Amino acid sequence: MNKTGEIKRLIFDIYQGLELNNFATLGKADAKMYDEPLIGIAAASDSYFEFLKEHIGSFYWSPAEAFALKYGDAPGSDKLCVICMAFPQTEETKNMQNSARLFPSDNWVVSRGEWEPMMREFSGKLESRLEAMGIRSASIDLRPEFHREDSENLGIASLWSHRHTAFAAGLGTFGLSDGFITEKGIAVRFTSIIVEADMDITDRGDRGPYDWCLYYNSGKCGACVARCPVDAISREHGHDKQICLDYEDEAIAKYWPPHIERGDYIFGCGLCQAKVPCRDKRP
Repeated sequence: MNKTGEIKRLIFDIYQGLELNNFATLGKADAKMYDEPLIGIAAASDSYFEFLKEHIGSFYWSPAEAFALKYGDAPGSDKLCVICMAFPQTEETKNMQNSARLFPSDNWVVSRGEWEPMMREFSGKLESRLEAMGIRSASIDLRPEFHREDSENLGIASLWSHRHTAFAAGLGTFGLSDGFITEKGIAVRFTSIIVEADMDITDRGDRGPYDWCLYYNSGKCGACVARCPVDAISREHGHDKQICLDYEDEAIAKYWPPHIERGDYIFGCGLCQAKVPCRDKRP
């Protein structure tokens, strides 16, 4: 029996009840950190996942391999689907981020830093509710084996890419900054879960990996280049991950706001995702 509608309704229901989706850290407990997610579904048997393993490295997980990490075995990939969800930043956060120059806005710092705890809540509830429905599932964000890797072809990489999964699931395309442009724009964060269920696959048509980026489409943009304070993005070479990471370390040391506890926050400046034509939509 097809489970697409039932599982989508479940995802939205869990989103509505998230206890950690708010800016309580900034004294705004009634303000959401993230808006309702966009949902895309890919077949685990999609040849794009094979391409990723070949292009990124043999260490890269196929959906069946990631599923087997939880269960010790996995059915054939034709029995699995991969659900990717894109959570957009709120209008308030994006407007605040527009004014940021060297360091992200308070909302951006907190929404990035508290993303992992929120995802543990969201993914844990989703896995539990699916299990209660008799559906086996494996959330990437709950896998303790997940870590960064070095790719011979690409340099900095990891065992799974939510953004590449978003492309497979028909949610949009990449931009010049390496960010991912969805129907709700580029200011989004992603999660993925592999499910053993019959679901409708989201059609991505013949869309190329950069089709929604104005620069790659027509050469008439490059706003993200001007937004980067350290020239980590260029029209000639795209996004240099190492320059970006080095600047993040420097920015934390120089500009971290004293009223926000550093804790175990993961940091990302995200300046290239605001005050650009793809901020809120595919341009």
